[in-house]
Amino acid sequence: MRPSTAETIRTWLLSALVVHGAVAGNPDAKRLYDDLLSNYNKLVRPVVNTSDVLRVCIKLKLSQLIDVVVDLIP
Repeated sequence: MRPSTAETIRTWLLSALVVHGAVAGNPDAKRLYDDLLSNYNKLVRPVVNTSDVLRVCIKLKLSQLIDVVVDLIP
């Protein structure tokens, strides 16, 4: 079953927010992100036929925890 356009947009927005949050806190990560995407053209798709479906898989890893709250119930 193919995801709807709204689900795809939601997924991309969430991914962008997560990446932006990770990059915003680390100046070295931001510099790397800016360098990697300096010549990025969002109009170019890596497919021969423009009607082909392009499947993109993204793996994310939570590497920094700001705070952990442990609530023990007596």
